[in-house]
Amino acid sequence: MDMSDNSVHQVLPTRPAPAPAAPAPAPLLARVVARVKAGSFDRRIAVGGPAPAGSALAAHCARLTSRKERESLARALRRVVQDARGRGPLMSSRVPLNTRNIAAAEDLIDAITLRLHSPRPVSARGMARLRTLLADGTGPLYRYGRGDLTGRLGAALAEL
Repeated sequence: MDMSDNSVHQVLPTRPAPAPAAPAPAPLLARVVARVKAGSFDRRIAVGGPAPAGSALAAHCARLTSRKERESLARALRRVVQDARGRGPLMSSRVPLNTRNIAAAEDLIDAITLRLHSPRPVSARGMARLRTLLADGTGPLYRYGRGDLTGRLGAALAEL
């Protein structure tokens, strides 16, 4: 358009873009395989493994980021803190917790539970890191485990 052109151009209103459609649920077989291989899929996702569309791994990623899974992980983390404070059951078949590590990381655990309850989306990688941490009986969350609990929780929070 020439700058000396003084004609008025009519601007037509544009339609708002349609909202993106919700992704179709994964096939039943993919969802079943995702449940059966949840532990190994968590480990793959936690290190950044790709999840091809329509695969069992993609179905697992979708479940990890669901509201139900977020609430479940938040509950598990709150229960860990309560049990570490001595408010858990007297007799339990669960692996004993590393109460010192948990007490030192309590503020970080609270930040993670708040993030899980927030309306903002979460990443499958951060969720997988949390699930792996909770499931690893030889990790820093448990009495005879090894590792840096604060570091692992911080990495999971950063990935969320």
